[in-house]
Amino acid sequence: MRIWRALYEGVYRLIDIIMIVSLVVMVFSVFTNVFFRYFDHAFTWVDEVSRFAFVWLCFSAFVAGTRRMMHPAFTMISDRFAGRSGQVYRTVLLLLMFVFAAFVLVGGAQYVYRIRIQKTSILLISVAWQYSAVPVTTLMLLVEIGKQIKDTWFPAKEENA
Repeated sequence: MRIWRALYEGVYRLIDIIMIVSLVVMVFSVFTNVFFRYFDHAFTWVDEVSRFAFVWLCFSAFVAGTRRMMHPAFTMISDRFAGRSGQVYRTVLLLLMFVFAAFVLVGGAQYVYRIRIQKTSILLISVAWQYSAVPVTTLMLLVEIGKQIKDTWFPAKEENA
């Protein structure tokens, strides 16, 4: 059990690192290009790099936000439920999210497979590297939703440190 917990925490540390690196790359590249455009020397590769970083940042943040339960929720409705009805309500919402994420995973994987041959116009790398953020992070999201469903019905016991 400790191995799974360590793996789970390691994956989320990786997600946090991906978000930080993506944000830094995006801000630095866009700022640099704006600065150099002032001197009429814009870089052609910045649009591709910033788009790549933005896609990874958005999908990684979605997973991290779901894990921390920081996404907007229907609190007006969910606050009315307590006890068993609250568990049922939360489970229904999580199952709907799970079904949606499963469709996104399948569609994202199919799309990445179809475009794997296509190259970006400036960097000449596979477009699949950019769009692989969709299936990779959606798979992590499915794991997180499954964990939250489990924790809704079987809360983790506090360990004595």
